[in-house]
Amino acid sequence: MDDPDLAAAKAELREELLAARHAMSQQERSAARAAVRAAVLDSVAAPCVAAYEPLRTEPGSVELLAELVARDVRVLVPITRPDRDLEWAAWTPAGRGPSLGVAAVGAAGLVLVPALAVARTDGTRLGRGGGSYDRSLGRVAPGTAVVALLFDGELRAQLPRGPLDVPVSAAVTPSGWTTLPDDPPADPAGNVDFPSGR
Repeated sequence: MDDPDLAAAKAELREELLAARHAMSQQERSAARAAVRAAVLDSVAAPCVAAYEPLRTEPGSVELLAELVARDVRVLVPITRPDRDLEWAAWTPAGRGPSLGVAAVGAAGLVLVPALAVARTDGTRLGRGGGSYDRSLGRVAPGTAVVALLFDGELRAQLPRGPLDVPVSAAVTPSGWTTLPDDPPADPAGNVDFPSGR
């Protein structure tokens, strides 16, 4: 568990970042989502992608999920359990399928995750504070790229990091795909060769 000072620093950042997202106009948000979607689709060729159904102010989009399915990509999305862990289910434009369990994320060749911000220096991801993704990312297969979807301005130099925070290997903003410098180079196609200890 985060110490009180770390928790307070994260809470302050979350408040700042969420306020900035809420201040965006619908037109700005739609344009940013379209650019993020294009950057992901230009790079991804993995046969199975774990992604997420975005909240109203997040940079992901249902259109991204639909386009992946249209390209014959198997898309998995999370289902939050009462204990805040994540189970996964197949997604289609018609809806989610039944739960495939917590280990299903291990089948993904690429994992797209929500974030409020990511640190350029080490891939630290600031989420909403529930710890769901940090727990689930421990089940991702070694060598799998974990990529946060962000708005411009949310890729920061550094972020507060706790011992349970799982870093990401890349970030996609409306400005494009950024492989984070402290991780080995990621192949956006999902053919990634990270050390087995990742």
